[in-house]
Amino acid sequence: MSKQLLHSLNGNNAGSFHQWLTDFNGSPRIAWYPSAGTDFHDLLYIGPEYSKIHKPFESLLEPLPPDIFLHTDYFPYQDLSFLESKVAYKDDHTSVLVKSIEELPQIDLPLDTQIVDFPERSDTTGRVLFLTVEIESNALGKFTRPVLYACVENAAFCAERILPLSGRISHVVHVRFGGGCGGGGKSTGIWLLNVLDRLYTDVLVTDNHYGRQRGDERIYELYPELSGPEAASAMHNIRVLPGEKWSNHGDITWKIRPCLNLKA
Repeated sequence: MSKQLLHSLNGNNAGSFHQWLTDFNGSPRIAWYPSAGTDFHDLLYIGPEYSKIHKPFESLLEPLPPDIFLHTDYFPYQDLSFLESKVAYKDDHTSVLVKSIEELPQIDLPLDTQIVDFPERSDTTGRVLFLTVEIESNALGKFTRPVLYACVENAAFCAERILPLSGRISHVVHVRFGGGCGGGGKSTGIWLLNVLDRLYTDVLVTDNHYGRQRGDERIYELYPELSGPEAASAMHNIRVLPGEKWSNHGDITWKIRPCLNLKA
């Protein structure tokens, strides 16, 4: 379940994330953004503030928003200065401030040379952080989001952590997969489509850039549990965001499970 996954990331820490887990009743809804890099647009666009203004097509019922955001990226650089400088992003319309950082136990997962461009481990490799992030938007107002950031390779994290712990991921974000932080990669993340059902994913937010690369083939060799039928083709589109507002990599589409195709 979701809490089992989150408790595994917290380990024996007794800090702010432990307190967040203790205070949360029920099973948290997790939005997972693999290959997030330095991007926090998901915090802006996946939440009640944005959904209230940009309603789903045809008044379809949108699933509940996430309670916590999980970012993963193997981040092949020596430091996480984009977080530790406090101002993660700022323009004329939006600011993203990291209000607090808690270091969680590190995770040791593989970096395969056929999947990532820079397999040499750095000081950031395996680090896991719990962040409190404040968003201030001219259009949406000011709000905070809890974020976990894990410096791990996405497929290894899914195969060795999320699936074995029966983690439930309510939202999956597939935007500029493989190009995060300039570190690049050899996978388009098409394997994510195969695990949506097993992750009990309600919402897929995607730029629709798929197609197998050699890294995807290697992922299927290393982690056969990430193969399977693609669920996204059966999902319903409920919203589209012009690409220039997020990644400049094509329009972003919100998709939901067919069973959620209900009138509000």
